[in-house]
Amino acid sequence: MSAPHTPSRLDDDTFDAFSDGRPVQEVPDGLEPAGRRGRRRRGGGPRTPLPLLPFILLVAVIGIAYVAQSAHLTQATFQATRLSAEQASLRDENSRLGDELDRLRSGARIGAAAQSLGLRPPSRWAYVAAVPPSVSVPAAPGALGRPAGGDAMERLVAALRGSFGADEVEAAAP
Repeated sequence: MSAPHTPSRLDDDTFDAFSDGRPVQEVPDGLEPAGRRGRRRRGGGPRTPLPLLPFILLVAVIGIAYVAQSAHLTQATFQATRLSAEQASLRDENSRLGDELDRLRSGARIGAAAQSLGLRPPSRWAYVAAVPPSVSVPAAPGALGRPAGGDAMERLVAALRGSFGADEVEAAAP
């Protein structure tokens, strides 16, 4: 048969909320109630059924993923709000700088600044006529011994060679 079963006794200084204050009586082996015979454990504490562990793990992973996604969304929303405020600030500054640039470019301000420097408007206007200088083409011999005459292209080449000087023409010739 089995070894005699001795019920565990609490120390005298330990509080037992379920006891009625009477000392624990030993139950003879085999006289325990039928429903409690195979359920008594020695380790104490609740027991987690093994088949529920994958389900508990799945729920924990889903919970952690949800919290991580919520944190990421909150951070992205905060960053978008901050960037939107920065963009509005930069637009305001751009508008302010554009107004200041228009004020600085105005003719009235430039005239006032010139007068404060001692400049004054001219008493009469003067115009300068720019006349292009006349180009004289020296009579140069034709290209490669040909006379500079008939063809317009030959005359142009001869004119260009003549404007460079004799040394440069000889250096350019093969």
